[in-house]
Amino acid sequence: MRKSIIKSIAACALAFLAAGCEDAKYEVLENLVYISDAYNAKTKDITMLEGTTRTSIIVRMAQATDKDVTVSLKMDEAYLDEYNAINQTDFKVVPDAIFDRTVSIPAGDVSSEPVVVEIPYFETNGASYVLPISIEDVQGDVEKAASSSRLIINLVKPIHQFVPKFTWYNGMKAAPEDTDWGLSLTNYTLEWWSRVTGKNGDSSGYSKNNQAIFDSGSSSTELYIRFGDLVYASGGVYYNNFLQIKTMGDMQIDTGDPTSEGNGLTSGVWYHFAVTYDSATGKCTMYKNGIESGLATGAAGRPMLIDKFSMISSGSQYFPDFCELCQVRLWKTTRTASQLQKGMYSEVAYDNPDLILYLPMSETARIISYTDNTQSAEIDPAKTISSIVLKDVTGNGHDVTVGNMGLSSTSGSSVTWAEYTFSK
Repeated sequence: MRKSIIKSIAACALAFLAAGCEDAKYEVLENLVYISDAYNAKTKDITMLEGTTRTSIIVRMAQATDKDVTVSLKMDEAYLDEYNAINQTDFKVVPDAIFDRTVSIPAGDVSSEPVVVEIPYFETNGASYVLPISIEDVQGDVEKAASSSRLIINLVKPIHQFVPKFTWYNGMKAAPEDTDWGLSLTNYTLEWWSRVTGKNGDSSGYSKNNQAIFDSGSSSTELYIRFGDLVYASGGVYYNNFLQIKTMGDMQIDTGDPTSEGNGLTSGVWYHFAVTYDSATGKCTMYKNGIESGLATGAAGRPMLIDKFSMISSGSQYFPDFCELCQVRLWKTTRTASQLQKGMYSEVAYDNPDLILYLPMSETARIISYTDNTQSAEIDPAKTISSIVLKDVTGNGHDVTVGNMGLSSTSGSSVTWAEYTFSK
């Protein structure tokens, strides 16, 4: 069943050129030619569809003239380069976009007919694509506006995928499994989406402390992330509906006392979490749904050491609940709140050089092996699954075989999958 996750998060969709914003908002157009959508904003978001995606723009001017005005449009890659440099983004130009490059504003009118833009479907491989359209030339007795003649159309592809549901016997470790990774990171970010439910239904999750979802393995700087700990209680009962991060030996952050209103995590609800670290300042920051929710500061100059990358690792005693988990990304940079907010509802480019591992855990990033020695990405209900490998799409080789920690004789591939859409 398709489910939709709508999060009311105050996030900036795209950073705006500061000077350009002022120009576009207050520019005295008099009788300049401009793109209607660009007058109040430099960007326009459209959602990518499975077939052809369509949108439109209108070219306008402030006053009608007694002659036709012909306007030439272009795909302005130089403008996109400028935009990317200023906003620290890495948008790519949409391939094969179709739109009329020459439009006319008839005599006596102030606007053109809508210019239809068609974008045939293509695989993005996690990258973000835009159409940087600008007015190239105007033929007539008017000129183009300085700042309102350029528009970036942002092609938004929400995350839509099947997600696996794990519990204790699915404990797993990313490759290489049996040798230390030997990573020493002066900066890092780990981010993911997760949803916890219970054995007795969606509302009965967070039933136990120490349900560990990530463990980096290094004794001196271990990154250990779990739901629940015996620290918050009310009426003699401990509450475990919070996320806790233990790291660098003496640093600890959590999402707050769940007995206080607004702090506790709700069973059955999806959350986007992230943890960042900057060794130059010694700061470790936690984010929930793109908003900073905790900060700890230790001694500056210490790198994060990562020997392994384990998930769902507490075992039968401490992991009785179910955890749906996806879009796990480990970066070797300290991502900003703005970067997290921009990327949480979409994939990121698989070939981004700052990614150490990226586990979408989607149906297109898995290898299912069956007992008859066949493989596929789709689940064949007529066959018996022998193993499931979750692919690290970066090409860095950190693939994960579900259940390879050997916590139980139960098949490590005994997971169920549900379909979700992650959107604003």
